[in-house]
Amino acid sequence: MTATYKLPTPISTQYRFRSKPVNARIIKTIIPTYEDWDGLRVTLDSLLNLKTPPKEIVVVNDNKQAGIPNWLEKYPVEIVDCRGNVGPAKARNRGFGLRSEIPFEKWLGPMNEALSEHQPLPDYIKNGYCPALKYLDCASSPTVFEWDSPIDWYYFTDCGCTHEPDLFLKFEETWNECGDSCVAVSGPVTGSGSGPINDYMTEQGVLNPPLEQNIHGIYLPQAVITANALIAGLPFAFLGGFDPQFSEAAGEDLDMGIRLRDFGVIGWAKEARVAHKFAEDESDFIKRFQRYGRGNRKLEVKHQLPSQRAREFKPEKPEHKRLADLSVKAMREGYDEAIVRIERGILKIV
Repeated sequence: MTATYKLPTPISTQYRFRSKPVNARIIKTIIPTYEDWDGLRVTLDSLLNLKTPPKEIVVVNDNKQAGIPNWLEKYPVEIVDCRGNVGPAKARNRGFGLRSEIPFEKWLGPMNEALSEHQPLPDYIKNGYCPALKYLDCASSPTVFEWDSPIDWYYFTDCGCTHEPDLFLKFEETWNECGDSCVAVSGPVTGSGSGPINDYMTEQGVLNPPLEQNIHGIYLPQAVITANALIAGLPFAFLGGFDPQFSEAAGEDLDMGIRLRDFGVIGWAKEARVAHKFAEDESDFIKRFQRYGRGNRKLEVKHQLPSQRAREFKPEKPEHKRLADLSVKAMREGYDEAIVRIERGILKIV
């Protein structure tokens, strides 16, 4: 089963983008880690055992304390140290190579204003925030952007994940089926441990994106899930990566999916599976879904969505009724906690 919620269809026709083919042997992988070095080792071992391992792997140390375990020095990875816990969105952006939290699309207003008034451009525009994102010059407002990197596709995954051996080959096949309208590829995430919580996460497709039919009747994702997402580098950089306003691991990937769909479709690689071992711990389960609820509220407000407050539903298996009720209750608690009531009754221009 995939997610039961739906996200809006993009309406912007502002951007024109056609992606380069996915090459399974030329993919860069970004993995943030926070208090889970053991889970990181599981993920690294899995990636290095793929039929086509990543060309490059970046591990982002998002722990409050600096330093890495000795065993990590033996792995062929680049380490990016965040020097304190900055959250998963910022950590992934830094691992990707973004130098600023201001996306290029936000630069265009100040750039046009400075050019019209013949003023110097702000430093953050001149310095650039992603070395590979190129445009002709600042003599006029740029309208064409190029990607100056040998790597066009970037894979995001999490600690504690194991991957199908032909994962990247399945991504390559999916791009070929979608064509160059494909801006990202998403695949399913299942529970890997034995127990009711892992079974529930698998059967309910909790970490699968919602799907919608296209004109050919093929189901395509409406978003990406960061445990298993391949994204084209150019639009990701242009958008400024994941929105750091989502300070927890919840909602930032759905937000990215909504924004990416202004550039093209998200392919669905149904056989490119990732397994994540969830703790068989109800308190951890409740905290996870409270986090999802807070993320849903932020997503709703940012994109002017109808209410994303969780509703009761019938689980796939009757024995999961208790966990389903727990998840709905926890998501409602998180959602309600994230409401800023003093902002009701006012109009903001953003």
